This record gives sequence, C-alpha cells and structure tokens, in this order.
Amino acid sequence: MSARFFVQPEDIAGEIVTIQGSELAHLARVLRLAAGDMVTICDGTGMEYQTVLEEVLPDAARARIQERIISPGEPRTKITLVQGLPKADKMDLIIQKGTEVGVSEFIPVITERTIVQLTAGKAERRVERWQRIAKEAAKQCRRAVVPQVHYPLPWRECIDEYLKSSGGRMGLIPWEEAAGTGVGLREVLSSADGDDAGEAIWLFIGPEGGWSEIEVQQAAAAGIAAVSLGPRILRTETAGPIAAALVLYHRGELG
Repeated sequence: MSARFFVQPEDIAGEIVTIQGSELAHLARVLRLAAGDMVTICDGTGMEYQTVLEEVLPDAARARIQERIISPGEPRTKITLVQGLPKADKMDLIIQKGTEVGVSEFIPVITERTIVQLTAGKAERRVERWQRIAKEAAKQCRRAVVPQVHYPLPWRECIDEYLKSSGGRMGLIPWEEAAGTGVGLREVLSSADGDDAGEAIWLFIGPEGGWSEIEVQQAAAAGIAAVSLGPRILRTETAGPIAAALVLYHRGELG
C-alpha cells in the first residue's frame, strides 16, 4: 500500500504532481522515498492519483500520474460536527476519531457550560494543532479530503452560520433530556429519507456539562431538532464520533 500525500490542486500540472513543504519533508526525510517509488496523491477535492516519483530534490519532489480515480473513502453525506469546546486534550480525540468515521468539518463552539477559556493566540495555536491531527487521521484512514477545522465560535454566531449555510441541510442536537421522549436519532433520520434536506447534516454536541435548556430552545428556533442517542449518557468525546457513525450507517455509508 503506497504512502499518501496531500497537495493543492494547483500543484498538479498535466501529468506531473509537485510535492513541497511539510509533505516533502515527510516523503524524503521520514519515509526516505526515492525516484521509482509509488505514492498516492490527494488534491483535497475528492480525487486520488496513483503516481510514480520521478525525482526527489531538496526543495520539491515530482511524480508522474499513472491513474486518476474518485476516492471511495469520502462519504456522500457531508457531516459538520459542531462540538462544545471540551477540557484538556479531548478535542484532539474528537477530531481524530471524527475524521476516521467520515466527518467533513469541525466547528468548536463556546457554550454556556464551556469551561475552557482561550485567548486569541491560544485558540489559533489550538486550531493549527487540530488541523494537523485531522490531516494525519485522514492519511491513516485513507481519505482523500482533510476535514476543515474552524476557529472556535460563540454559540449564537454558530447558529447564525448554520442558518446561512447554503443548500439543503439538517440540524440535529443530541440532548440527554430527549431520552425517553420517543424522538430518537433513527426516527428523525428515517423521516428524512429521500429528502434532499438531509444530504448535509450538522451535529451539535454539547461540552462536558451538556446543553442548557435555553441553548436547546435557541437551536429549535433555528430548525435544529433535539434527538436522543439512547438511554445511556455518553461522554462529550464519545458522542460526536458515535452520532456521526450512526448517521453514516443509516445512510448506507458504513458497515
């Protein structure tokens, strides 16, 4: 199985791919690949290129394309995971596992019960690290697109972004108070089967303390449905990847 590298679409000219920067360092210094080795190239649009390295120089490597394919690793359902900012390094795990499952983008959100306080500089460094984690996870699980990790947003701004999002989309907010009401995730997804509005899904996951009732009411006013994930209370770092996996399983994209 060939090593996997990400480039920008403009790095592909005809049959030649140019690999630079951190990807070049990984290719040459870590993996010690050389001319003649096979590598898989992804351009971030969902395309994969099977290539052969022609040269590895200090400033760039160049590979010749042998085959172009649409990646089988990208789900048709685009999931945006809106994650209430958790404590410590839990967000690292959420991004890693969410990427493996098939999440398309992550939006950290500052909620009423968020404990973490981030300065602008600290938030910027966190986002850079989270983006690196998403890239490493995308390589490991053989995805062709690295999920985007957004800068943390306050709750109300996040709701505004949801309302501004173009195209059909469904918003779901798992809430422990919905358990036992009969409004389960499967029921809501089944009711939307065949409806284009369900093609893109935003999942809203609360922080350690969960969502406040006011936040759930504000979500409902924006058309985001409160759902139950079952009778057991999940940790915040577990709920997002599991909810995403359940959505993709229901839509026939897992299992």
